[in-house]
Amino acid sequence: MKKILVVIVALVVATPTFAQQKFGHIDSAALLELMPEKVKAEKELEAFAKEFQTALEAMGKEYETKVANFQQTEKDMIPTVRNTKVREITELERRIQEFQQQAQDEIAKKEQEVLTPIIDKARKAIDEVAVAKNYTYVFDSSVGVLLYAKDTEDVMADVKAKLGL
Repeated sequence: MKKILVVIVALVVATPTFAQQKFGHIDSAALLELMPEKVKAEKELEAFAKEFQTALEAMGKEYETKVANFQQTEKDMIPTVRNTKVREITELERRIQEFQQQAQDEIAKKEQEVLTPIIDKARKAIDEVAVAKNYTYVFDSSVGVLLYAKDTEDVMADVKAKLGL
């Protein structure tokens, strides 16, 4: 009996606490798409990736030329020359694969570098709106975290206003 009474008292005391909480949600992906800095960052990333693409295309042409030359002259080659050419082609394949991996790593690093300040700016605006509007929690609906939103408010308009969008 004493335990039941303690549980009832705890529920009665906790109920006002739950009622005082205010929940909001925002689609952060949509917010980022509205920010002019994102367009600039995407253009910068495209230009950066284009440099890698150009170099990769040149390596691909070199590879195709070497393979075509090898295939045309292979039957006339002595075994030592043939083995040397095969090693050259194999080495070029390895270099191309290594270059592709390095390019992907560099592009990912650059993407992180140019997007982090934009994401931080959006996060700061969301935090400021949450504090100003007294939200207990603000959920990000763009990543599937928000499963149900009846008792939450969309804070997009307030955050856009805060960012001047």
